[in-house]
Formats: sequence, structure tokens, C-alpha cells
Amino acid sequence: MKSRRRRGRGRLLGFGLLGTSFVVFIAYSYVTLFTSLGILVLKLTIIVAVGALLAVLGWIGYTMTTAPSQPESDKL
Repeated sequence: MKSRRRRGRGRLLGFGLLGTSFVVFIAYSYVTLFTSLGILVLKLTIIVAVGALLAVLGWIGYTMTTAPSQPESDKL
């Protein structure tokens, strides 16, 4: 019974995420195309996207530099 309830809750969450993404896309498209805030919204979108990409690259670099080195094993 618990797995059925959990599955139903997951499905409800999935529908909520799907509906929210659709509504946000419509609102974003409207603001971008049909209001005077379109250029500002595009600039902010680009800044956030580039910032997120650079944050991921920075995190990868940090992880690579702070990871403990592995001892070399004897070659067979």
C-alpha cells in the first residue's frame, strides 16, 4: 500500500512539474516577445546560463585539484 501511495505522490509531483514548466515557458515567452522588458530578460537569462556553466566548470576544477591522489599500483 505504501509503494502505491508513493507512486501516486510521485506522479502528482510529475504533473505539477510539467504544468509549472509549461506555464513558466508561456510567461517567459510572453515577457520576452511582447513587452518592453524583452531585452533585459534575455540579458539576465544569458548571464544566469553563463554563470551556471562557469560554476559547474569551476566545481569540476576544484574537485580535480583537491581530490586525493591515488597511489600508483605495480604494473603486472
